[in-house]
Amino acid sequence: MTATLELGCPAPLYQGVTYVIPCGRAKWDRPARARDLYRGQMFRHTLENAELAAQHGPARVLLLSGKFGLVELDRVLAPYDQRIDAPGSVTVATLATQAKAFGIGWRSQVVALLPQAYLRPLNEALRTLHVYPMDAYEGCRGNGEQRRVNAFVGGRPDHSPRSGSASGAGLAVWIGADVNAFWWSTPAPVLVSYDRLRDLVGLPVAAAPWVLDSGGYRELVKHRGWTVSGSQYTADIRRYRTEVGRLVWAAAQDWPASPTALRATGLTEFDHQIRTTVSAAQLRAADTGVQILTVVTGTTPAGYLRHLDIYRRAGIDLHSEPLVGVGALLGRPPGEAAQIVEMLHAAGLHRLHLFGGKGRLLEAVGDLVTSIDSAGWSDDMRRRADLCPHGLVKWERNCPQAAREWAHRQRALAARAPSGPRSDPWAYLLEDLPAAV
Repeated sequence: MTATLELGCPAPLYQGVTYVIPCGRAKWDRPARARDLYRGQMFRHTLENAELAAQHGPARVLLLSGKFGLVELDRVLAPYDQRIDAPGSVTVATLATQAKAFGIGWRSQVVALLPQAYLRPLNEALRTLHVYPMDAYEGCRGNGEQRRVNAFVGGRPDHSPRSGSASGAGLAVWIGADVNAFWWSTPAPVLVSYDRLRDLVGLPVAAAPWVLDSGGYRELVKHRGWTVSGSQYTADIRRYRTEVGRLVWAAAQDWPASPTALRATGLTEFDHQIRTTVSAAQLRAADTGVQILTVVTGTTPAGYLRHLDIYRRAGIDLHSEPLVGVGALLGRPPGEAAQIVEMLHAAGLHRLHLFGGKGRLLEAVGDLVTSIDSAGWSDDMRRRADLCPHGLVKWERNCPQAAREWAHRQRALAARAPSGPRSDPWAYLLEDLPAAV
């Protein structure tokens, strides 16, 4: 059934729920179905969650256009530039006529996923039919809170992680991203840094498993030390587990022993390692309900071995850990980073997560690694100003499809890594090795 401006006869009363979503400002420059014409990320998120809700039917989704009024999602529309709150927009009388044609009348259930500019004319039109739509966004203070409502309308996600892996098989890739990744129309497993979340008033709802990076490197370089207490970090992890959900693990408040971080703090490699170990121990004692990822760090390869011993002396056996994070690899030559990974594997750590691991490093040691994360896909895209070829967002650097394709390439690189015996990982450490054990 298609409603047009000329339809004036009421249709039989529709017995299901009608979800009404708004159009979007960003559009393709050619005629397309209403579901495909609008390119904005908010539109895609609202549409997908409304259709998920409609699957529980009987229900349907209609779109409210500033020019065309109420339309079905498969109706072909020409591009236009008409705001619903500007002169020339669809009238209240037309909206009432269209609602009748769609079978909306007394006792109809209408759920409006609409900002106020769209809700006002729809509400006025439906009141003439004695229909009072439910304002799903009532009290929302912006797009972030509206997206949170969308996620609940589409079906509140299970708060359990469901899986400790970011992929079904092979190398697990956590896509490094910011908070917007929680709202991707097609959910993806992501790593989000703590500094992206800690100042948010309204938290997102996770639709896929995710992991929390402490953001330690940026914290140390910017502030010369941690400005967030362990108790605050603990409380926030608990909050993310409950409110965001699907949190698989959270990294300890690590102190990366990279040269840049050491210069910022003025401390030694040993100081950073002690502080990283203490954070892991304290977080575990606090029982956050989330797996706390231990992180090994070092300035030299032998330094990583010393950190293993520091954990042992603190009562944490890294060999029995479900996963161990390897930090301070970024900025190293791929060959040196690969030797560190080989050395840790030879030392008995067979479940490793590489922070920032990608590309040539995976070609060398991908078979020794359980999981990686990297925002490298977005960094690469930011060096270009290309429009998104997938039609999901404006710029490719924000595109979830580009992120997934990047993750697929990393898994392919890891699959090409030479398996089997390697050269002696200790050979190049002969001079420093006695101090490491």
